[in-house]
Amino acid sequence: MTITIYVEGGGDRNKATTARCRQGFAEYCRRVAPGRPQPKIVACGGRGQAFDRFKTEVGRQKTGEQCVLLVDSESPVKSGITPATHLHQRDGWSFANLPTQQVFLMVEAMEAWLLADRSALAAFYGAEFRPNALPYDERHVEAIPKDDLVASLQRATVAVKTKGRYHKTGHAFSLLAEIDPHKVEAASPHAAAFHLFLLAPTVP
Repeated sequence: MTITIYVEGGGDRNKATTARCRQGFAEYCRRVAPGRPQPKIVACGGRGQAFDRFKTEVGRQKTGEQCVLLVDSESPVKSGITPATHLHQRDGWSFANLPTQQVFLMVEAMEAWLLADRSALAAFYGAEFRPNALPYDERHVEAIPKDDLVASLQRATVAVKTKGRYHKTGHAFSLLAEIDPHKVEAASPHAAAFHLFLLAPTVP
């Protein structure tokens, strides 16, 4: 089975940023399912672009191929609703005739995954990293409001001289390749569902 993940990220249309996004997610997936056939990562830019590409490619997929959508939730996800239902309610996206079991969320944004592994952040930024500036519980990252994710990372890195303050296109995808997926899935039920799919994809 061939899996292609249409992911939100790399949105500044810079080839280097797109490549870093693709490489970061590819390495993360490799760490989730080592030794298994790896998915192809397509960095789509904005979340709307990712959804449009997902819809188009689902219509073209052949037997043995699966298209997957992975985007930020952008807001809290109500208990008991599916990712597709959340995206329909929040963004008005229609999933008619689409494989909703292949839709996954980063809640409320990708930075929540980074905050699940504080030791990886400290190793990446070095001694000037301020972990105490991250006031949230790393075991429950889906409870962190989207607006606080980047802000808290920037506070924690304000004194870092070598790499500088947290920068999404400059740092996020490198960090994604370094964090421990086991810590992420323990802190994020939606990440855990994505991991389960990578380990045991459903048969279309």
